Amino acid sequence: MASRIIEAFQDLEDPRKSNATRHDFAEMLTLAVIAVICGHETCVDMENFSRTHKDFLRTFLKLKHDIPSHDAFSRLFRILDPEAFEGVLLKLVDMLNHRSPDSAGKIDTSSLVRKFNQPPRKSSIYLLNVFGLSARIIFNRYPGPEQQSTSATDDIIPPGLLQFCTKTNQ
Repeated sequence: MASRIIEAFQDLEDPRKSNATRHDFAEMLTLAVIAVICGHETCVDMENFSRTHKDFLRTFLKLKHDIPSHDAFSRLFRILDPEAFEGVLLKLVDMLNHRSPDSAGKIDTSSLVRKFNQPPRKSSIYLLNVFGLSARIIFNRYPGPEQQSTSATDDIIPPGLLQFCTKTNQ
């Protein structure tokens, strides 16, 4: 479940200081990961997606201070250490790959690392979008929404949320 994403981010250092820490760090990153897996790429998209599905998201996230603004997402991704963030994203890939029953549903980690390491693009938001694009392959393998859920996807994204991750968001 999404708690696995939150757990993955617990060891990542929060680079925000003082008044910029209003929203829970791990929850913000979880919202961002879920949004990009569902096909949303920008910080504005992350905020809009989260606001649209806020009631459902609150079933597994506290969201003590509501949904972060696109500015809050943007600030976070500007100061987040890309190297450390890449490590966490690779842990999430391992989690997905470990739970996938067949090789066709696995993310090619070496290919993903090559994409991650494109020198002019090495930013946290770029890494997140590359991860999201790779992860969507797993989520969109099946023809119908009722078939999109697998043990791998259920481990990361709550099954009820998959209905919001439509094939049109590829």
